[in-house]
Amino acid sequence: MVMGEITIAILKQHQIIDKNLIDFEKTPEGGQMMIKLFETFRWNLNKHMFIEEENIFPVTDDTNNIEKKQLQNLIKDHRDLTEIIKNLSEDIANGRKPNTKILRELLFAHEAREIQSFYPLLDKRLSANTKNEILLKLKDVKII
Repeated sequence: MVMGEITIAILKQHQIIDKNLIDFEKTPEGGQMMIKLFETFRWNLNKHMFIEEENIFPVTDDTNNIEKKQLQNLIKDHRDLTEIIKNLSEDIANGRKPNTKILRELLFAHEAREIQSFYPLLDKRLSANTKNEILLKLKDVKII
């Protein structure tokens, strides 16, 4: 399967975010490095969700039931991820390394929904102009 430009750009963001999570998970409990790596993961995930919610999700076709349902699922994932991260942040603030199993499972399932279903639909349907606008905004919000 050949991936479209938006799908590829989102996949690249997810690869960086996934690496951020893995780096955090490998870090020993306690200390500034654990906090720094978690904050990097959280910041990059928040930027990714922001660019999606503000610049990509609004171009979803509300008359297309498949797109509409997938969008609802992705938005729910964003809310759930935000809540999980909030809870994990409390452990980290207290110097404890949290269990990231649920976060990891939801993040990877969310990524699969985006890469395998949602973004390929947008890549097929959107005009070249709209795709270019999205790609420019994705470049503006750096995920590192």
